[in-house]
Amino acid sequence: MKGLSGRIALVTGATGLLGCAITRRLAAANVTVLVASRHAEKAKKWISEQSSEYASKLIPLELNLTNENSIKFVFEKIARKVGTPTILVANASLRDGLATPFNKLTYSNFNRLCEVDVAGHFLCARYLVEQLSSDTRASIVFLSSIYSIMGVDQSIYHSGMSPTPVQYAAVKSAILGLTRYLAAFWGRRGVRVNAVLAGGVRSVTRQSDEFVRNYASRTMLGRMATPEEIASAVAFLASDDASYITGECLVVDGGFSAW
Repeated sequence: MKGLSGRIALVTGATGLLGCAITRRLAAANVTVLVASRHAEKAKKWISEQSSEYASKLIPLELNLTNENSIKFVFEKIARKVGTPTILVANASLRDGLATPFNKLTYSNFNRLCEVDVAGHFLCARYLVEQLSSDTRASIVFLSSIYSIMGVDQSIYHSGMSPTPVQYAAVKSAILGLTRYLAAFWGRRGVRVNAVLAGGVRSVTRQSDEFVRNYASRTMLGRMATPEEIASAVAFLASDDASYITGECLVVDGGFSAW
């Protein structure tokens, strides 16, 4: 894809299911990727397990999205040691508490998720843009979900499996508003802001065969997404091939939401 080679990208949640695929996809396009994780050792370990094809382009980074001072310090450190990123992939999402039953949810369940997914990523975006020179273009891609635009079908989740929770849907919906607001706010200075609304992604460790069958039957393509398919959409929006796309919330769900 055009305009990726030689750039610097920051990927949050870079060692998770989607983060791994996004990081590898960008590194394969000759992007230097800051592999951000709450725990630096986790990022270092993941990088050590990658092939030399990718590893030379990967830099571990400890980032606490719930602490503004941490975020500010990290961006100042990046600028001094690596250079200012011109790509931000806001992928991290707090998984703690997602299995809490509906009737047990508290204020904290909503607040903590919003701190990471929305507030933390907003601050990342703002600090990144503040470091850019006036003539430097940049691309910000938020990761959202199809459940930001549609209700959760409880019937596809079998007994014993926790459905996608209400606070997750609410926070992912907030990301759409954030995406459009920032796209309008920064558009004239050459900063594009978009979101990928990911459908269900196949995970061999998190999903049973029954759930996969139930979910796949709801899609037009008859299957769940691979992490690499979501990563390709992210790379496209970050690249110059998408140079006239901003404020877009791109649905990548195999037709799940299009019936």
